[in-house]
Amino acid sequence: MGKKILSILFLLCFIGNQTEIQANEITIGIALGFTGPTESIVPSMASSAELAVSEANSSKIFLNGEEKVNSIKIDTKCDMSQIKSVNKTINENNIIGIIGAACPGISEGILLGSANEKNIPMISPSATTPLLSMLDEKNLFFRTTSPSNRDGEVLAKITKDKGIKRIAVSFQDTNYGKELEKNFKKTLTDSNVEITVSVPIKINKTDLSNEVSVLAAAGGDAVAIFTEIEQDGERLIKSVLDSGAFEKFILSDRMINESTEKEFGKLINNSFGIISGSNTKNINSFYKIAKKNNINTSGPFIGESYDAAAVIVLALQEKYFKSNNNLSKNIMSVSNSPGTKIYPGEIAKGLKLLKKGKKIDYEGATNVEFDINGDAFGTFLEKEVSKGKFRTRQQR
Repeated sequence: MGKKILSILFLLCFIGNQTEIQANEITIGIALGFTGPTESIVPSMASSAELAVSEANSSKIFLNGEEKVNSIKIDTKCDMSQIKSVNKTINENNIIGIIGAACPGISEGILLGSANEKNIPMISPSATTPLLSMLDEKNLFFRTTSPSNRDGEVLAKITKDKGIKRIAVSFQDTNYGKELEKNFKKTLTDSNVEITVSVPIKINKTDLSNEVSVLAAAGGDAVAIFTEIEQDGERLIKSVLDSGAFEKFILSDRMINESTEKEFGKLINNSFGIISGSNTKNINSFYKIAKKNNINTSGPFIGESYDAAAVIVLALQEKYFKSNNNLSKNIMSVSNSPGTKIYPGEIAKGLKLLKKGKKIDYEGATNVEFDINGDAFGTFLEKEVSKGKFRTRQQR
């Protein structure tokens, strides 16, 4: 069968099952909060995803070299008021796969909106609420980071290991903050560590003095802050420091980045937290590739974003050459064992093997392996502030 006929058949197989594709162009959406509470970490996440897309395109093997991946950025603002606009953009651009979203609420809006309507699979590198898997009736939602029940447990275990006995907790009054606080709190209670108080933080509340007063009055060996650095996190740390009630902070993943380090590093020595990631050979190989491409790897979800995009392009390749499955089944197939292991920088190798009809097991930067719900088990890096800098202590 000629190459042109194969290409036409591949495009036709999406109609009815996926959104319509323009000839010679396959469009995926990078739907992240480029402005709003995640704007300091998202640029590197997007660049990382685009790096995987660039690898696929430059290989000249993707879809027999006759198609290229076109990635478009969609600013969700991590704001549910934008969901209609986001879903409209996805539909109008004939997107067949989504990388994102960054935040749980907007991820839910996409999943229950355009993704379900058009059967578009989405892989989030950072949305952690377990609710998303529970809402996924069509098996369209995947994530390369682990659900928040896991990171809450890990952060609690690090807290216990450091000998902290009493903790005041503040958390963003969103699904993200509530899930993290609930699982952190449960694990610590089971470990006989006292939570002196647990205070919800309303998003963008002008005055946080009352919340800080409650935290200070309850006291403890440390205060936990589970929010976004741009969305109250910076003001909350400053207010707590001004109160003089706490010197040690326990920080969620979205509080650990260059902005926090630059603003508060020298003031919060011995504070700690976690980010999704690992210190394996895989992630170190990815960091070398990312740095060559001027991608800042200091923040969270960078490797996870690369992996999300890589999985989508590899799944598209398998669908083209090997199967007539819906794309979600191909996502599971290329990401899980058995098969030839594919690591960072080896997307072209994976595309070649799939072209030959071979089975691959994409591990990528973060040791990707999806469970039956499309969730990654995940690993974490324990970060501690030493001499004003976030430093990696160990993998958890």
